[in-house]
Amino acid sequence: MSLPTSQYLATKDVAALFGVKSKTILEWEKDGKFPPATIIGKPKRWDTKIVEQHCQALRDQTTRLSA
Repeated sequence: MSLPTSQYLATKDVAALFGVKSKTILEWEKDGKFPPATIIGKPKRWDTKIVEQHCQALRDQTTRLSA
């Protein structure tokens, strides 16, 4: 997965990375299944480093479960 070069991603950008709707990302965040967002002004934003760490953790979990 290749992340954009901006330090922060909008909800719609994170949703596109995961192939889900923006509403799903917000639900995952609310349920504790996704890292919390940073609020910059009104919109929520996710630090690209945190999103990448979350993606890596998911990949690691998938690898352990398939082994």
